[in-house]
Amino acid sequence: MAQQQQRRKPPVRKTKKQIRRQRMLTVVGAVVVVFLIIFGLGALWGHGLGSKANAEDIASAITGLGQTVQVDYDYTQVLNEEDRDSAYYGWSQAADLGNFTILYQGTMDIGSDTAGVTADNVQIDGKAVTVTVPAISILSHEIAQDSISYYDSEDNQFRSIGAELTDFDGFCSDQKSVVENDVYNTDKFSNAEDRLRNVISAVVKQMGNFDTVTVNFA
Repeated sequence: MAQQQQRRKPPVRKTKKQIRRQRMLTVVGAVVVVFLIIFGLGALWGHGLGSKANAEDIASAITGLGQTVQVDYDYTQVLNEEDRDSAYYGWSQAADLGNFTILYQGTMDIGSDTAGVTADNVQIDGKAVTVTVPAISILSHEIAQDSISYYDSEDNQFRSIGAELTDFDGFCSDQKSVVENDVYNTDKFSNAEDRLRNVISAVVKQMGNFDTVTVNFA
């Protein structure tokens, strides 16, 4: 067991540049995928298959939408530590400073994990369709280790300390819970609902010339 733990590779830390690049590719990819889904399905069902769209067809089209259509949230967090007399997540200089300001950046994706949607989640009544998808949640949340810095009051600038936080995992665990609790009280979850609801409605209407599409989150 000990040998297996020694061979275990440490998790890969993403830098600010890597996160920004990943975010840009995700946004571009999401736009392309949604465009292809809506117009591709419209072309398919518009050639005589529209009246045959059933619950299985609709569920299949929806499964990949949740993580494609989501709200991206990039944030900067500022923390004020006072009367510190011990290391800060492994950063030993914290004990000498006592009072200091920490700054870091993170990113999260907010949406619905629709991968498990099945025909049981789709009800068709004439030209009306009701779809039930999982409630909006935080699909991913990352903190860039190289963004963590403290304010050096002598030089009036922030200095990076991310590499000195030997307990980076503990830092992430504590900070993620704080930020996520704050996000729950914003409009980002309702924005994610509206965005996904509009896309699902557009996709389903293209598939069978349906007049009404209702999307429920549960």
